[in-house]
Amino acid sequence: LAQSGVHILGNIQQIADPVILEDEHGEVAFFGLPYADPATVRHALQVEASSHDEAMAQLIAVIKPKLRANFNNNLNKSNRSVLLSHCFIDGGQSSESERPLSIGGADRVSYQHFADFSYVALGHLHGRQYKGSGNIRYSGSILKYSFSEEKQIKSVTLVEMGPSGVQQIDQIPLQPLRDMRTITGALADIIEDAFNDPKRDDYLQIRLTDKHAILDVMGKLRQVYPNVLHIERPGLMAASPQQNARRDQLKKGEFSMFSDFFEQINGEPLSAEQQSYVLQTLADLHEKDLHNKAL
Repeated sequence: LAQSGVHILGNIQQIADPVILEDEHGEVAFFGLPYADPATVRHALQVEASSHDEAMAQLIAVIKPKLRANFNNNLNKSNRSVLLSHCFIDGGQSSESERPLSIGGADRVSYQHFADFSYVALGHLHGRQYKGSGNIRYSGSILKYSFSEEKQIKSVTLVEMGPSGVQQIDQIPLQPLRDMRTITGALADIIEDAFNDPKRDDYLQIRLTDKHAILDVMGKLRQVYPNVLHIERPGLMAASPQQNARRDQLKKGEFSMFSDFFEQINGEPLSAEQQSYVLQTLADLHEKDLHNKAL
């Protein structure tokens, strides 16, 4: 693959061996750091590393001597070196769709480890951003993978190298076939507005403000928005009792929801006799539940 210009950099034992590319200004050294947790680094390099930050420091320490040798012991950004790495820089803006590298913040690394490279191309965080310096940058994912990313601008980062390092950085926006967005409102209003929505095929999260139960919400929405992915009911939750509410409030909430459901199915409200039966049934169920918990 390397002979065809495709380089796979996945061996920690070979991280000090760069891929050398040339342009009209000379050589550019590309170093690749495959993702490695602290345990992997300890085993591969026989060093101490209890956190991702310490592991990154050890990996960079392996590369630096090669940088000096390649560039006559003159370690600075004009050496035209590029580092590619997968990590979570401390202070970076994350989203819900990224897989945690560790728990408790132990996956964070300092951007200062990368100060000696002309450019650092990072992966892991889905939002485009840079940390510490404009040349230490996440290009971000090219598509949105969760609704936490719906406000992000997806793009490709084009980096132009001059004779002494990075000369220009351009972010080229990407326009997906279907965007991800959230619509908030009452069901009737959302359905009515859909007929004038030019982007009805977008991937949608619907947040309904209706405070009553609705039968087959997804079916109704997908008649006008075929790519609804997720529905939230903040209106219904606001109208429903909290877990620590009194039992009479809880029964009232359940009765109200059943009444709405019954009326949607049958087209008419509960009769007085039916109301009495439902209330008694709810009371019996709660009494049985308390008895089981006591046992």
